[in-house]
Amino acid sequence: MLNPEEDLKRVSAKAALRKAMALRRDELSEEERAKRSQQACEFASEVMNRFQLQSMMIYVPFRSELDSRPLVESAWKQGIQVIVPRSLPQDRSMELYKLQAWNELIPGGYGIPEPDPLRSEKWNHPGPDIIWVPGLAFDRKGGRLGYGGGYYDRLSDRLNQGAQDNSRQIVKPLWVGIGYEVQVLEHVPMEEHDRVLDGLVTELGHTVKAGTAAEG
Repeated sequence: MLNPEEDLKRVSAKAALRKAMALRRDELSEEERAKRSQQACEFASEVMNRFQLQSMMIYVPFRSELDSRPLVESAWKQGIQVIVPRSLPQDRSMELYKLQAWNELIPGGYGIPEPDPLRSEKWNHPGPDIIWVPGLAFDRKGGRLGYGGGYYDRLSDRLNQGAQDNSRQIVKPLWVGIGYEVQVLEHVPMEEHDRVLDGLVTELGHTVKAGTAAEG
C-alpha cells in the first residue's frame, strides 16, 4: 500500500504523462489526423468483420482524438448497431444510446457530441459485442491511459455485474483501444482497478487477444 507521499508522486506523474501525450496527439496536423483516422477505421472494420460482430460502442471524436466517424459510417452501411455513450458528470457514469444518424447528437456535459436522450433510443440490451475505447496513451499489453474520469472503468464494472446477475449466458464484449500510433508507449502505468484492454487498433494495424492481424 502506497503512503500519501508516494501516492501524490504517482498522481503527479500520471498528470504529467497525460499532458505530454495530449500534446503529442495535438501536434499531428489536421490532414495527418484525417489520413491516419481513415486507415485505423479500416482496420477496425476488419476486426468487426473478422469476428462477425453485430453491435459496437464507439465514442464521437472530440478535439484531436482519432476520428471514429468513418467506422460509424461503415457500421451503418453493414447494418451493425452503433451505440454511443452519454456522460453523466454527477456520478461519472455513462448511459448508452443507439445512434442512427448524426443529427441525433448534441453537445454533452464536457462539450463532447453525445446522443440527445429526447431523440435517440436508449440501449438496454446485453453487450455490445465490442467497445472501442479512446485514450491518451496505450501499450500493446492492454494498458491504457484515459482522461482521469474513470467513466470506462465504471462501465466495465456495470456490464460485468449485469452479466453476473443475468441467468442467461452472456458473451462479454471485447474492449479494444483505438488511437494513433504516436500514442503507443512501451508501458502505460496502470492501477489495480483499471480495465485491461483486449486489443489495440492504430493506423498501422490491429492486434486483438482473440486473434492477431499483421501490421502494415
